[in-house]
Amino acid sequence: MIRTKSHRQMSFSEFDWPFQTGLDSENRWVKMSECIPWDELSEAYYQSLSVSQGRPTKDARLVIGAVIIKHKLCLSDRETVAQIQENPYLQYFVGLTGYQMEVPFVPSLLVEVRKRMGQLVFDVFHTAVIETVDRSRSKPIAKQSSQDRSNDDDQPPTDSGHPPETKPTEPKPSGKLILDATVAPQAIRFPTDLSLLNEAREFSEQIIDPLYAATDLTTKPRTYRRKARSAYLGIVKQKRPGAKRLRQGIKQQLQYLRRNLGHIERLLTHFPMASTVASVVAVPILGDPARVRPAVGDASEQNASL
Repeated sequence: MIRTKSHRQMSFSEFDWPFQTGLDSENRWVKMSECIPWDELSEAYYQSLSVSQGRPTKDARLVIGAVIIKHKLCLSDRETVAQIQENPYLQYFVGLTGYQMEVPFVPSLLVEVRKRMGQLVFDVFHTAVIETVDRSRSKPIAKQSSQDRSNDDDQPPTDSGHPPETKPTEPKPSGKLILDATVAPQAIRFPTDLSLLNEAREFSEQIIDPLYAATDLTTKPRTYRRKARSAYLGIVKQKRPGAKRLRQGIKQQLQYLRRNLGHIERLLTHFPMASTVASVVAVPILGDPARVRPAVGDASEQNASL
């Protein structure tokens, strides 16, 4: 059941405070309560409630104010209720007429409120708050523009008889901008050393294949690529591989890579000119021989570069 009443903000001096020390009117919760359109938020909150059935509900401002306090301070349900009970500024913010020592509501009420308030209600809250802020900002702008017009009327004309030129006003921003910095793509892999060694091993295997195909050898050098790949995946697929396991994996990949580099050096001895080696290796890897600049030098220089 809904018991509606106006939620117009009462003056801060009307708040009943039993102690002699006065309260600060510049407190952040006092200023925030003046900026929130409580009546519009109450209408959105009452949309999911029945007018004639059910138990009488808590005041809409009390519930909405508690939800705002909970999310702004990142508190639990119990801590939210405790903070409202202990803080007079928070009691003023949720619409209480005076300071009270009793608990305003039980913490389980916030659980029911979260079930009752869906995305539609929060969208209405968001729109109402933005419109209120825009109206509060437009008032000083309109006042400033009227003062500027009055100042322009008081200015005397220039020597040419024409009034002074006014600077063009900048267009007012409009629309909605949504920024989300919680998700940012990062091309970072872990473990980095093991991944780099695996890529180097695969690249060396791509060099061995065309070199062997261009020779007259009958036995292809062994690279153990399947075992190396299996050993690499056995570590990478682990959620948290230990330091000892990583060291073993890095050692294995280094041994496989050292073996492949030895095969490459022995295969290069079958090619007298480095330009021939460059044309044989670059076509399968890069795909376009025109992108490869022909090297100058003998086979020993090519071996050193690789």
